Amino acid sequence: MKKWYFMFSILIVSLISSVIRFSVKVQAKPNIESRYNVLIKESESIDNIETTLEKQGITVIDTIPEINFITISTEKSKEEVKEGISNSIEEIVEDNMLTVKPNITYLYGKDVITNDNTDFWSHQWDMQKSIGTGKKFCHKSTGEATVGVIDSGSTYDNPEIYSNIISVKNFTADLETGEIDEQNILDKTGHGTSVVGQIASNGEYLGIAPGMKIRMYRVFDEGNAQDQWILKALIQAAKDDVDVINLSLGEYLLKDSTSDDDSTALVNIYQRAINYAHAQGSIVVASVGDEGLDLNDQDLLKYYLGSVNGKDYSQVGGLVEDIPAELDYVVTVGSVDDDDNVSSFSNHGKSIIDVYATGGGSKELSQFGYEKWVSEKLYEKDWVIVPTLEGKYTYAYGTSISAPKVSAALGLIIEKYHLKDQPDAAVQILYDNCWKHYDGNGEQIRLLDITNFVQ
Repeated sequence: MKKWYFMFSILIVSLISSVIRFSVKVQAKPNIESRYNVLIKESESIDNIETTLEKQGITVIDTIPEINFITISTEKSKEEVKEGISNSIEEIVEDNMLTVKPNITYLYGKDVITNDNTDFWSHQWDMQKSIGTGKKFCHKSTGEATVGVIDSGSTYDNPEIYSNIISVKNFTADLETGEIDEQNILDKTGHGTSVVGQIASNGEYLGIAPGMKIRMYRVFDEGNAQDQWILKALIQAAKDDVDVINLSLGEYLLKDSTSDDDSTALVNIYQRAINYAHAQGSIVVASVGDEGLDLNDQDLLKYYLGSVNGKDYSQVGGLVEDIPAELDYVVTVGSVDDDDNVSSFSNHGKSIIDVYATGGGSKELSQFGYEKWVSEKLYEKDWVIVPTLEGKYTYAYGTSISAPKVSAALGLIIEKYHLKDQPDAAVQILYDNCWKHYDGNGEQIRLLDITNFVQ
């Protein structure tokens, strides 16, 4: 009897083990969900589309109703999603979590080289070159214009910076849960602090428009920003009625291509967001990249993008563009050095860059070499002194430093000429008052000149 009971027990254990092994095998093959970004036709109701998608078992993760943009999660393929609402979709693309980088480089990385001379103006060669007299700024913002800065957040350790920031909203989210911590507003990189300093710093260190009001929209945490965060910030800034939106950031996107890496949909989504901002009366200013690329040279652009992605795009159709800088209704900004030559790092291109402003250079470094450049502080002539974290200042270069100067100038124009909600008129005054200059290729370019806006 005991022997039979023992054999029966072994049989039961074996059956249970088999069931467990089978269950494990079944669970190891779950259906994988994909995320898609969907641009809905402007004539459609996004609420109706949401309802339709949910009835089809598709999860709507996020929406930007102002531009009919949604992000979804589903086990269905892109083609199956399109089939379900084919008459309502303008664009659909897999959310590949592309990241956008800020365009700035600091001296010595995280180390801070502080200029301890309180006479900052004598070291602010970049600011001196923005005004015809070269004299220290005596003007202030009237407080009538507001610049929205889409960047890395706020700082509380430099009153010359934070006293100008009237609001901060965080858009960075946990990449796993999608949750947003509204209290997470502090600048962790120094980039946003440097950008605001170029616009509105009001003390010993001066921005182009001292005291100008700033609304900060935080899209950078410690790394790069997600496109959805930037898009949401753009819409919010326009809804907040800011006069100028500064984007010292960008990425290279391939459009109008049959390649799997085609990002035409994302380009069009950005354009729709910028169209919305323009319709609300906001001017969008964006910096080009810091890779020293000719934006008219598609072979070079495809080679660069291929080197970044580890692919060969030389035989791929379509165009690579510097986004958002190359979009319509954007004031596109490049950098020049202290000789008013296009900076070696700045992207450039005939009929693409609208305005150049000082952002640093490499003349002294090239001429004397790194050791002498550092030991004799020749970087003070090449690079630009900027505020950073902990109330300190350092030297940096980048088109990120150029764009906010142009944003600040546009704010001054709006104040002086009472051009609230007249973006095209303000931009035209900016262009008409720029210095005309010739780059190394003999092409005429515009250089920022604020002389007529501060008198």
